[in-house]
Amino acid sequence: MGTVYLLAEFTDSGGFKIGVTKGSVESRIKTLQTGNSNEIILINKYESVNYRKIEGWLHQKFHMTRGSGEWFDLTHEQVISFTESAKEADEIITLLLRENPFYK
Repeated sequence: MGTVYLLAEFTDSGGFKIGVTKGSVESRIKTLQTGNSNEIILINKYESVNYRKIEGWLHQKFHMTRGSGEWFDLTHEQVISFTESAKEADEIITLLLRENPFYK
C-alpha cells in the first residue's frame, strides 16, 4: 500500500506535484521542503496498492500541463477532481491487472 499525493507550491505562480510515497506524506513534504524556499502544502491524497501505476497514469493524463519533473500547471478543475481521477485510474488498472495477462 502506498499513497499518490497532490502537493502545491505556495507561490504566486504556483505549481502542483503529483508523486508517491510508501511512508507518510508529511515526511515526504519535509524532504521536498529542504532546499525549497517556497512552502509546500498537501492538497489531496489517494491510497492504493496500485499507487505507482496510478502516479504514472496521472502523469500521462496531465502531460500537456507538465512543467519541470513531476510538477504540473493544473487547472482548478483538475485539482478539484484529483481524487476522482486517481480512483478512476485505480479501477481501470485493477481491471487490467485482473483481466489482461499482458498488463503488469
